Amino acid sequence: TEDTFGDEFFESLDGVCNALDNVQARMYMDQRCVYFRKPLLESGTLGTKGNVQVVIPDVTESYGSSRDPPEKAIPICTLKNFPNAIEHTIQWARDDFEGTFKQSVEDAATYKDNAQKFL
Repeated sequence: TEDTFGDEFFESLDGVCNALDNVQARMYMDQRCVYFRKPLLESGTLGTKGNVQVVIPDVTESYGSSRDPPEKAIPICTLKNFPNAIEHTIQWARDDFEGTFKQSVEDAATYKDNAQKFL
């Protein structure tokens, strides 16, 4: 994407507004904004948590100046929309397997034992 969103692109911006779901992407955009001295409205999710931060060059600290806690789980929107690492593929396969072969069997057993619960 740096062919499309290269130096010329960033130089033409007045500021950047993010809505990202992973720390790696946030760090990349923060580094680009720091380098090009562009204001950044950083927002996004990390699992069930939300984050908003206003970054103004020479006034506030950048996003990369502090650290988020390590991600314990892969964000669901990354798994469903943009799996970009082998770990995402493995987790997607685990979730699919569990939904197909474990959850369905457990639901059938629960129905067999207590059909009234499903009504």
